[in-house]
Amino acid sequence: MTKLPVLALALGLLVVPALASSPLADFEETLKATKFTYEKDEDGDFSVTLNWTDEKRSQLVTIRGEAEDVTSGDFKSEVREVWSLCYSGDEPTKDQMKKMMLEHYKIGAFQIEEQKDDKFTAYFRIDIPAASDAAMLRNAIRICAEAADNMEKELTDKDDF
Repeated sequence: MTKLPVLALALGLLVVPALASSPLADFEETLKATKFTYEKDEDGDFSVTLNWTDEKRSQLVTIRGEAEDVTSGDFKSEVREVWSLCYSGDEPTKDQMKKMMLEHYKIGAFQIEEQKDDKFTAYFRIDIPAASDAAMLRNAIRICAEAADNMEKELTDKDDF
């Protein structure tokens, strides 16, 4: 027996390693369980790149590390944002916006944002419960990547994202 536990016992102290993990550590374990290769940035966000070898295309999906509180009254919940870019450039034309807004999915939707430099970005976004299991997270990543990549191809005929 080492001296530290003996001393702790002699002083009546209980030495127990920290058992609780952080929500971000729990989420990273869930992400590992999806079997996707991922990277973590300095902000704690995660990125996954899906590749389609037959089409020679790929798509980057970003998953927010921190969950967002969406509590309303007695309804308490947190969601995690999963998103993927499909457009970046000048203001989308009416036809481009129409293509994005008329696409319907069971979960998720396209969103357009104006950036500070008068440029625009469009992306497909899904908010999933923060406590989602690996299967739900894997499906959200896959759906997000496919929707954004299909729209990127339709809008620009490129594979930039």
